[in-house]
Amino acid sequence: MKISVFTDEINREDPVRAVQLAKQWNIDFVEVRSLPGGRFPEGPDAELRDFIKMVDDAGLQISAVSPGFCKGAIDDPSVATALAEGLPRACEWARRAGTDRVICFGFERDDSPQVPQVAIDRVAEMADIAGRHECRLVLENESVCWGATGLEAAGMIRQIGTERITLCWDPGNSARAGCAVPYPAEYDQIKDLVSHVHLKNYDPQQNCWSLIEQGVVDWPGQLASLADDGYTGHLVIETHLSVSPDVFEFVDADLAGLENNTRRNLQYVQSLLADG
Repeated sequence: MKISVFTDEINREDPVRAVQLAKQWNIDFVEVRSLPGGRFPEGPDAELRDFIKMVDDAGLQISAVSPGFCKGAIDDPSVATALAEGLPRACEWARRAGTDRVICFGFERDDSPQVPQVAIDRVAEMADIAGRHECRLVLENESVCWGATGLEAAGMIRQIGTERITLCWDPGNSARAGCAVPYPAEYDQIKDLVSHVHLKNYDPQQNCWSLIEQGVVDWPGQLASLADDGYTGHLVIETHLSVSPDVFEFVDADLAGLENNTRRNLQYVQSLLADG
C-alpha cells in the first residue's frame, strides 16, 4: 500500500510549503484538491502547469485528483457545464499530472427515502465521460451526498457497473453519515469495490473530526484487513482537523495546526503499516 497526503491537508494556503513538507516527510505521493486559483482544475493553466512541475521536481507523484464535481444539487444548472467542460478538463490535467484517477461524488442528498435514479444515471454519465477521456472515475462516499455510507455508494456502483466506476472508501465519512461500525461491518460488504482509500476519523460523541488514532473508525483493523485482502492502492491522509495543536502533543513546534495534525496522522499510519 502506498501512502499519499492531500496537499491542502498539509497547508491550505500555500501549496509550495505543502509540497516542501511532503518531501521532507519522505512521502512519495500527494493528492490534489484545492489550489489558490480554486478547486482543481478551476485555476488558470499556468497555475496547474507550475504545480505539476513543482511536484515532479520534488520527486513526488500524484495519486489522484478530486475536482469536487456534483457535490451540489442534481438540478443545479452548473451540472451540465461540469459534465461537458469541467470533467474533460479535469481528465486532461489529471493525465498531465501522471494519474488517470478522478474522484467524484453522488450529488447533494435530499429527503428522498432512497437514491434517486437520476443521481445514479448522472454518475454513470460522468463515468462514461471520464472513460472517453482516458481516466477512471472513483465515487467517494460522502455524508452530505447520495452514497453517504460505503453501502449506499456500493449500491450505486453496482447499478452502474464495476467496469465503469469503483469506490473511494472513506470510513470517516461513513461514520459521519451515521454508520456505527464502518469497519468491519460495512467494509466486509463492499471490499470488492475499493480502489482508493481516504483516511480520517470522526468522533460521533463530539460530532467532530478527530485524529486518525482517536475516532470511532478502527484503523488498525481496517489497514490490516486491506493488507490481507491484497489491496495495493493508495492510502490518502485527509486530516480535516486544523484546531490548535495545543490540544494535542506537538510533533514539531515549527508546524502550524493542520500541518502538525497531518504529520501526526502520517506518523501513526506509518507505525501501523510497520507493525503489520
